[in-house]
Amino acid sequence: MSGPAATDDGRDAEESAAGERDDLDRETLELAREELRSTFDYQVARIQEIDEKAIEILKANLLLVGLVVTGGSIVVQTTIDIAPFVNAFTIASALLLLISTGLAGVTYTASNLRGGIDGDAVEAALATARADPATDADRFEVRLLRSYGRWIEYNARVTAVNDMFATITVLMVIAAFVYAVAGIPVGVLDPSALVSALAFLVLTAVLLWLGAFAYYMDHLGANDDSWEGTFDGVRISKGVTRKRGLSTLRTMRSEGATDEREEAAAEADAISKRDSKS
Repeated sequence: MSGPAATDDGRDAEESAAGERDDLDRETLELAREELRSTFDYQVARIQEIDEKAIEILKANLLLVGLVVTGGSIVVQTTIDIAPFVNAFTIASALLLLISTGLAGVTYTASNLRGGIDGDAVEAALATARADPATDADRFEVRLLRSYGRWIEYNARVTAVNDMFATITVLMVIAAFVYAVAGIPVGVLDPSALVSALAFLVLTAVLLWLGAFAYYMDHLGANDDSWEGTFDGVRISKGVTRKRGLSTLRTMRSEGATDEREEAAAEADAISKRDSKS
């Protein structure tokens, strides 16, 4: 009797160990999905935050441009001499303000996140689940986790491009106000052309240095070595590095053309399938 009892005990132990492994795998999948979902949700919220900032800057710039145009049209009808105030500083301020307005509009319209599953993926998941419910449910979860990883990597690139536009827009707005403030005393004092040019060059050099520092300061530590025993993680706040962001910006048009070709091919394939079924 000890033989069968020992066999039953061994079988029970194996089943218990298998159940524990299944529970552990399930817990691991749930934990991974929760972390991925949190990262994905934060990316969506971050893009929405950038879009909101861009639209606020766009509204403020348009309002300011309207006030300047209205004020200028009133002043030219008076005897006030505004020629001294039309100098390199105020011209640079106006140009930066106009360019930042355009960039704010581009930032607002550049968001194109990726995520979620389409109808075809749902039908495929249901079909495979009906075929083998014991394994296909896990297979669908694994595919979903992998999809989350790809979506997060893609969205990180989109975030980097939008953040790059937003940062440049903010820096241009700040520089525009600095030039405008500097242009007022220059117009009042009316210094010589040489002094005005030197002051303009010095101020431009300072603004360029500060702008470059501010542009890259939020990406400090991008080349740090990975910590042993940990994951590298995703740059969820600013997206990928500035270098990869520029590379993404250069390839956006080509990727858009590729997406259009893929959509056209998918539509043609769907039409051919419907025709074959009919």
